[in-house]
Amino acid sequence: MNHHDLIIEAARSWARGSCPMEAAVELLIHHGTWLRRSDFQTLAVDLEEPFAVIDWQAVHNALTRGQLPCSRGEDAMLRIALSIAYALPVELGPALTILDSTNLG
Repeated sequence: MNHHDLIIEAARSWARGSCPMEAAVELLIHHGTWLRRSDFQTLAVDLEEPFAVIDWQAVHNALTRGQLPCSRGEDAMLRIALSIAYALPVELGPALTILDSTNLG
């Protein structure tokens, strides 16, 4: 199992049992960008096998401070995941209109 697969399975294990966490983690997994990024992992993922704990507050702080440079679509996807997992408000209309057809799927 490679490092990326390990992070995915550990994040799923951590989120299991909490519908909002599971939804947010699956959104990040299927988006395919955030859990692969080393800067995201360094800032927000604590790998303690069998879990990969995502620090949503750290994600929010880093995104707000511009410490996670990204495209508008990546930003929208992460903000939607933050909204689901950490109850941070997001305006879905603008966020969804930014996403391409792949990410809307």
